[in-house]
Amino acid sequence: MPTEYYETLTEIVIDNYAFKATWSAASGECCILWIQDTDYMEDYEALGRFSRFDKRKILEFVIRYVTNPQLREDISKKRFERHMESISHTVFHRISELSHEERERAFRELFNLDCMLDAAVDLNWKRRVMAKKFHPDRGGDTISMALINEGYELLTDRDSSRDKGERN
Repeated sequence: MPTEYYETLTEIVIDNYAFKATWSAASGECCILWIQDTDYMEDYEALGRFSRFDKRKILEFVIRYVTNPQLREDISKKRFERHMESISHTVFHRISELSHEERERAFRELFNLDCMLDAAVDLNWKRRVMAKKFHPDRGGDTISMALINEGYELLTDRDSSRDKGERN
């Protein structure tokens, strides 16, 4: 969060979650709500915005967010769908030219796993969302779909290998 551009209106800490509501001239009348999971995140990430600063409404939302896993998942899914809107076919062509080692990083970025807020959302659900946009029957191409499947398999194999190692 570039603090030099934002004025902090309020800060809230609940358990391992730190929230900041900020305002800037660029955001007009609305305020931005930022979140930091202090266990996993070094910086704040934008969680959403409110049409105006209302401390009570922000506090009510924060309490719902912290106590409701379904709300957190729903917000993460919406964030991922917005992330997909910014992805074009050229991303897949760039990924196809990368080395195997570089692809894992690119797939983590594509599946939005570097964002702690969105990492918990099911990879299979994310793959389905991408398929709706990039499947050849939906105007995509076979390269894009093959890379989506390759990324899914690579990331799920990596996660299952890590889980097995933790159990041993």
